[in-house]
Amino acid sequence: MMAEIMANLRYHPLGPVCGPFVPIKKDDLDTIAREHGVSISAEEIVGKNRQDVGGVIQEETMDSTIEEVSQTVVTVSAEDEGAFREAVRALIKKYGGPRTTFSTWGSTDRGKWIVGELADEWDGWS
Repeated sequence: MMAEIMANLRYHPLGPVCGPFVPIKKDDLDTIAREHGVSISAEEIVGKNRQDVGGVIQEETMDSTIEEVSQTVVTVSAEDEGAFREAVRALIKKYGGPRTTFSTWGSTDRGKWIVGELADEWDGWS
């Protein structure tokens, strides 16, 4: 039995330049999970300092931990590395690569390495 590979991909709500290319939807995640035989879940986090100012999201993040900042955390896990890679590749192709140094915080070492490799291959880091 192989060890589970798990990755958190953290997307921040900053629009298509720094956030995901398109809105992250449960139905889309379920489809990708089913197509590749992996487990995918998402958690919406509303930051402790998030404000809506005239229809624009603003948030002071300087004194916040990664868990206290507004984001969507997409978690992918699988025991099969090939299936894991294909699912992460599909996520990056659809939503773009995660954008910050800490975007894979909480992932297994192997998961973090694979996300980095595929982000470089498909979208790059910013």
